[in-house]
Amino acid sequence: MRDKSIIVTTLLVVFCTSVIESVPFIKKCKSDDDKCIKESAKAAIPVFATGLPEYGVKSLDPVTFDKMDASSNGLMLVLTDVKVTGLKNCIAKKIKRDKPNSKIFIKLLCSADLDGQYEMKGHLLILSLEGNGAVHVKLRQIEIDVDIDLEDQNNKWKIKRWQHSFNLKGESEVVFENLFSGNKDLASAAQEIIAKSGNDIIYEVGTPVIKAVVGQVVKTVNSFFHAVSADELSLD
Repeated sequence: MRDKSIIVTTLLVVFCTSVIESVPFIKKCKSDDDKCIKESAKAAIPVFATGLPEYGVKSLDPVTFDKMDASSNGLMLVLTDVKVTGLKNCIAKKIKRDKPNSKIFIKLLCSADLDGQYEMKGHLLILSLEGNGAVHVKLRQIEIDVDIDLEDQNNKWKIKRWQHSFNLKGESEVVFENLFSGNKDLASAAQEIIAKSGNDIIYEVGTPVIKAVVGQVVKTVNSFFHAVSADELSLD
């Protein structure tokens, strides 16, 4: 009988310990403690971005896309085999939880690199362009604001909807290789303007690309929420 009691006690200790430490990289905070939430997020981002297979969370650094359509009026621009790196270095500048209205407001500052293949034809800025080949983008200090609506289902959070906006704080770089099928005379003048207009290009055609990246992050966070209970993420 005593042996059975010891076994039961041991199992309870193991169980309780596993619950307490089931999300060891999350520091739980009160919903109105903005400072605590911000510091917790800062510590969790690099851990989360590398991937957490035990929670069904895939790596976000790099994050890849087979195809991204950045076309707009007068421009066909399709990206393929896209790889985005650097998200693990994002910094949480502000995170606020509005518990009564089930909302979370996030402001992130990120620098990231995008590499892939492009196919383009049409007007970009003041240029008439065409080409296909490798594309390289360096985003420096892009500030992303995300507003999230949550719902609680059986003690688990779920992202119902989200919206985002972005602002470029640093100078971005954009390089399209093989413009005009490698015709150097046609490409040189265009490349000179492109080299000076990285931010303008991102504002003109980058919105669907950035939305796709943010959407992948949101999808991954939702997978994480599905794997853990809400009381493992917050004190209230």
